[in-house]
Amino acid sequence: MDVATMGMPKTLTNADIIAFLQRNRDSDTLPHITQDEQCIALPVQFGSGYIRRHLLQPGLILDIADVELNYNHVNRIQVHSPQMPLTASFYLSGQAVVTNEALPTPQTEQAGNNYLYHLPQTAEIEKYHANQRIYCLKLYFELDHFPQLNLQQLAAQSSNLSQPIHTPYPLYCKNPTTPRMHLVLEQLVACPFQGMARNVYLAGKALELLGLQLEALSTSALPSSLHPTDVEQIHKARHILIQNYLHPPSLLELARQVGINDRKLKQGFRYVFGTSVFNYLYQYRMDKARQLLTSGQWTVTETAHAVGYASRTAFVAAFTKQFKVNPNTYRP
Repeated sequence: MDVATMGMPKTLTNADIIAFLQRNRDSDTLPHITQDEQCIALPVQFGSGYIRRHLLQPGLILDIADVELNYNHVNRIQVHSPQMPLTASFYLSGQAVVTNEALPTPQTEQAGNNYLYHLPQTAEIEKYHANQRIYCLKLYFELDHFPQLNLQQLAAQSSNLSQPIHTPYPLYCKNPTTPRMHLVLEQLVACPFQGMARNVYLAGKALELLGLQLEALSTSALPSSLHPTDVEQIHKARHILIQNYLHPPSLLELARQVGINDRKLKQGFRYVFGTSVFNYLYQYRMDKARQLLTSGQWTVTETAHAVGYASRTAFVAAFTKQFKVNPNTYRP
């Protein structure tokens, strides 16, 4: 019976989707497969979007999912393999609730954060709510191919784990996705190359992302002067900055709006986002400018004004300093 007429369940599992694909072997939803890339379009009965897998090099895989589901989705993993790769996950949109027997509570993995984990021989349930865009990149590093990754050292810096579990070095880390990470993610998604050059470029960006995660992990201990409620206020401050990037408040005014003192905001913002308040704003404006230029609908002068520069010359100088190329390079 065709899925469109069988009465769809309110919650779908991986088995439901696999069964549908097996019944529709000649449909356009079947995977497109090359030597290094596999791509599948989500069947319209389930939603819209695609899931793409890149085999970058031995032991390194990149998955990109950009989907919107019509139904709640549950992915049940009976047990992760003993050879489970080290996994790096970056959410750009949407969220999932992950329940793993190694974690004391369910974890909400969501946009704005990235995750690094290695939980072999554990059971897991992933739940995705319907009617949200799930845009997520995952990198899989097989440890046999990356012997330089010291899981014992990484696990010692990890949090959110219960003990004991089945594996000697459990790892589950969450950190905010920094502007530098966002830039590399955008470069990875917008890769302009093909063939061997594409794989080399993507593999380099994948390793750069892992390096940025490891750097964040090494400084992830919460300072004694900074409490979880302060971190929430700092995230609110970031939101206010982005909403008012053309006319940002002063540091004192921003601190007043979120209810913490300016010293704590200044120090805490650097801890949470890896840079100062106004350097973050500067990087945001530059990224916004790059997006406008890439669209092909804005001139350099128009872009300069759109991101708050009265002088084209000053904008070109700032843009070139940030991206090491002239803004015209990004125009189609």
